[in-house]
Amino acid sequence: MQPGCRPLKGNGRNDIVSDPGMIFKPEQIRLFGFQDMVFGFFSVLILAGLAGTWLPSFGFLPVIGTAAFSMEPWVELFKFPGIASSIKATLISGWLASSWALFLSMTLISLSHGTKTWAWFEKLLAPLLSIPHAGFAMGFAFLIAPGGWILRLISPDFTNFTIPPDWIIINDSHGLTLAACMVFKETPFLLFMAMGALTRINVTETLTLGQSLGYHRAQVWIKLILPRLFPDIRLAFYAVTAYSLSVVDLSVILGPTAPPTLSVLVLQWFSDPDINMRLIGAAGACTLLLIVVFSLGSVYLFEKIFVMFFKTRIANGKRKSLFSELTVPGNMLLAFILVISFMSVLVLIIWSFTWRWTFPDFLPGSWSVRFWFGSFSRVKVPLFTTMATGICTTLAAVVLTIGCLECGRNSLKKGRGKGFKKIKWLIYLPLLIPQIAFINGIQVILTMVNLDGLWISLVLSHLIFVFPYLFLTLSGIYENFDARYTDTASMLCGSRLKSFFLIKLPMLTGPVLFASAIGFSVSVAQYVPTVFLGAGRFTTITTEAVNMAAGSDRRIVAVYALYQLALPMVMYMAAIYTPRLVFINRKNMLA
Repeated sequence: MQPGCRPLKGNGRNDIVSDPGMIFKPEQIRLFGFQDMVFGFFSVLILAGLAGTWLPSFGFLPVIGTAAFSMEPWVELFKFPGIASSIKATLISGWLASSWALFLSMTLISLSHGTKTWAWFEKLLAPLLSIPHAGFAMGFAFLIAPGGWILRLISPDFTNFTIPPDWIIINDSHGLTLAACMVFKETPFLLFMAMGALTRINVTETLTLGQSLGYHRAQVWIKLILPRLFPDIRLAFYAVTAYSLSVVDLSVILGPTAPPTLSVLVLQWFSDPDINMRLIGAAGACTLLLIVVFSLGSVYLFEKIFVMFFKTRIANGKRKSLFSELTVPGNMLLAFILVISFMSVLVLIIWSFTWRWTFPDFLPGSWSVRFWFGSFSRVKVPLFTTMATGICTTLAAVVLTIGCLECGRNSLKKGRGKGFKKIKWLIYLPLLIPQIAFINGIQVILTMVNLDGLWISLVLSHLIFVFPYLFLTLSGIYENFDARYTDTASMLCGSRLKSFFLIKLPMLTGPVLFASAIGFSVSVAQYVPTVFLGAGRFTTITTEAVNMAAGSDRRIVAVYALYQLALPMVMYMAAIYTPRLVFINRKNMLA
């Protein structure tokens, strides 16, 4: 060993560093308490929002002159006409959507992973995820409605329909169409999260080992891979369950109307001119929160029971399963999801250029661009608000996410990983709690301090939901990043900051840009936070599209839906192609 050099201690490697005074010790540098402050801020904000909802549910809302606690709002809630049907539709649509999305995602990844169909699905996943829920719901409605494009494809030759049938498909009383739409949207999301989790599982080696012992490929997935995969996507599934039970914009477009789902009913109460209805709305929001908590608790309990009974089946030695011969149907189902998603967007494009389209014609009889030209003047302000809010929110979320992950990595190096893991789950609270259950409470608090209706308040409301998605997307990538790159760079330049900006960040450019595109898409899709925290002073393309979907001309609705689809799509394309252009002369970059 050269004089003045010694091995770096504690890393298990005999790396040689020069001057002891210049030794870089990553565990000594830590942005003290940064992640604690971020997690604490968001947790306090959400808890304050919950308090601002729970207190009015018991009659305490001094800003409208009610300062005495009472059970009257709860009594009025359960006396409200149709409340039982509303809760029933909420449970049916939410439980069906989340359970089928999980079942399909696990089945499809087991049957199709590694096939040519799966390779195509991976390439098309980014544009598929970029479709906002509201825009997809509008296209889905135009597709499956009694006068929709699917029925036009087979009419009148196979159906003898010359006029649209009187079928209740859209806005059915049980929310089945709403559930079907959410299945088509949430299955790709769970598949995306599963793809990220599979990077931490040696799938190829596991399949090779299992098949060498005589197990069929599907049986290896069921017995060896899926039990290790589900814990990594459990949080994502919980988020899907909570979202399915409390979604508002999709329920406005596709859900039942008389009465609507509980989330829409609560929104109507909060928007009622009679301010006393806010107390009933608060009780309804709390009821929705209790429904979500009960559902997540039931899922957790069912998982424990399922694992207890499944343990014996894992070791029963059975080499084949019922899924062994379903590879082709699995690929067909995966292709079906892609086709329905593609057709939902295509029918929006067709309607946006339609002048006259009579049933049962397959294509419009006459075309026009007047609805595009007529919309330019009306969408400029919503588009600018959407883009400005989305970009600022995403940038802030990226900075906070990377800062927290860097601090968390340092905490793990110092042996304080348990503390970091204990508080990390707090950032996912906005994904597990119904938006309407705490956003109204935040609005009440901001109103009391005269901060409601400000653009910065709107950005903050979007940041509450964008930050968890970015954290969820980037945390796995950070865990798998090889720290030897930055350790070596830090020893060479003597600065952790330089090694981060010159080595680590360029290597993570692709994942960070892709996560940013997801965050921007989440911001664009926000409806409830914009309605409440915007206080009517800010309109985004999403709020305009959802409001028009209730009864406007299909051609105008299609134009607004396509505007909403275009913004995230542009960001996803930029996230895919920017690293290729920036690092065109570099190889082996992480993407």
